[in-house]
Amino acid sequence: MTYAGRGGGGGDTRAGAAGSGGTGGGGNGATSGSATAGTAGLGGGGGGAGYPNQVSGAAGGSGIVIIKYTVASVVGTVYTFSSSGTWTCPTGVSSVEYLVVAGGGGGGSGLGSGGGAGGFRTGTGYAVTANTSYTITVGAGGSGGASGGINNGTVGSSSVFDTITSAGGGYGTGIGAATNGGNGGSGGGGGWGGSGGIGNTPSVKIG
Repeated sequence: MTYAGRGGGGGDTRAGAAGSGGTGGGGNGATSGSATAGTAGLGGGGGGAGYPNQVSGAAGGSGIVIIKYTVASVVGTVYTFSSSGTWTCPTGVSSVEYLVVAGGGGGGSGLGSGGGAGGFRTGTGYAVTANTSYTITVGAGGSGGASGGINNGTVGSSSVFDTITSAGGGYGTGIGAATNGGNGGSGGGGGWGGSGGIGNTPSVKIG
């Protein structure tokens, strides 16, 4: 399974010219009509809508949080959170491995660009305290740009495990001239003449 997807593909008017989403849940762009949403649980960005602009951009995929630990002689106990909740550290566990993937950004409408993938953080040896409850937040994907115009998508929501935060993917834009994509865990695609958004915002260190 490939987590922390890539950005969604951009929309286009030409047959066969729309961008494809990246592996790991990035949605495909569209040549006309609606694009493909990012895959839930992988944090992929939503695809940008094609033309005409009466259709919306596609939503980003939701994130995921995975915690893995060893207790006594039982190896590889894994908790997977596809929605927000609480994890209570069992007796005998003092450190965990983790994977925290944020929601992907939504794609733009009206020849829109794709949304950025949700931020990705992973590490081992993270210190935890037995019998302590830890809040888990699983970020939702950003919504696609609204139909009926040239509109940006929205930024994906962050995913959190204790002090570990992965930022949501940046939004994709409509076709508007010199419109930059949104910043995020991975930056969203820019509009015509614009730049892609900045990734790893806020800046994070994996580990």
